[in-house]
Amino acid sequence: MWRGNPLRNEGAAMKPTGNQILAEFFRCSAHILNDSDALERILAGGIEACGLGLVSLNSHCYDPIGITSIAVISESHIAIHTYPEAHHASVDIFTCSRGNEKSQHLLHYLEEKLMPATTRVVEVSRGNPLEVSRTNWITDDNSATGFDVRYRVDRELFSGLSRYQDIKVIENQDFGRMLFLDNDLQIAERDAWLYNEAMVSPVRGKLNDLSSVAILGGGDGGVLYELLKLNPGSVSVIDIDEEVIRVARTYLESICHSAFEDERVNIVLADVFEYLDGSHQFDAMIYDLTMHPESFIVMDREDYLNQLFMKMKEDLKSQGVVSLQCASEYDQKTTALVEKLLNRHFSSVKMDKKLIPSYGSMWMFASCIKT
Repeated sequence: MWRGNPLRNEGAAMKPTGNQILAEFFRCSAHILNDSDALERILAGGIEACGLGLVSLNSHCYDPIGITSIAVISESHIAIHTYPEAHHASVDIFTCSRGNEKSQHLLHYLEEKLMPATTRVVEVSRGNPLEVSRTNWITDDNSATGFDVRYRVDRELFSGLSRYQDIKVIENQDFGRMLFLDNDLQIAERDAWLYNEAMVSPVRGKLNDLSSVAILGGGDGGVLYELLKLNPGSVSVIDIDEEVIRVARTYLESICHSAFEDERVNIVLADVFEYLDGSHQFDAMIYDLTMHPESFIVMDREDYLNQLFMKMKEDLKSQGVVSLQCASEYDQKTTALVEKLLNRHFSSVKMDKKLIPSYGSMWMFASCIKT
């Protein structure tokens, strides 16, 4: 609902001043959902608690079961449609406020009263343009493959912007806690060990000579935790984004444990492209960075990766081992590019793949040796 002159010019832009939350409540109490008096008390109580200003409230009971309760409020309307036979309620909260604080408050109030086991939410900005601004899903949009992977958000634990990227930590009923950077899944609690083991496995052959290891990226701490089991002399974690490490320490302890606090670990906040300058001599390197750096580089991807692999070689000792994550097995262009570049600079190049369930596909890993 918008206030203003209804006779304004047709070509004038309509500014979005409405906020609408559409929520689905699953597995609620069937008794409450078929009690119109109880629903009206809950709705009126929530409107008062949130300061939304009740104008009128009416309900209709369907035969044989189900209720629609609609409240007109000073800023628009709120509706609850119930399906007691399915223990389900559909909630519509529409206000003219520019912010969504009152709407969110009311949503949480209704959750407390109707006690759904699960809630799915879509938040829409109404007006011109019409925009969906929040949903209970995160879509990992991988333009290098012919499909996207969508993850349900059962609970959002953290959402914020660092200097470099958008960071989110969510809970998902199947994969536990999950870390996303710019909506790209990095690691999931339930199968992190599969990814971390695949990354560290090529380094195991140097157990007698692991005085110094570098992890390029690795801000979630999972690969670091797995590597420390090999008892290396020292480990340098080179990651540009301090906020990712802070978030991992706070929300992903089941993945990183206390790895960042280990006395053998040196955290280097730097761009690996600048850090690798030939002055370091590592026994092994683990590449835990993206193979799609297009969003932050100003050169051709192949040129960038070619130069980066050259830098890695210069900072490795003779017979030093490199382990890398590559891409989904369906991203054949990237896999072929990585294999070509590694063979240009290293020997004994091996490509392997392993199912990482949370990624939705087999994942390609590579290893090689500096000779």
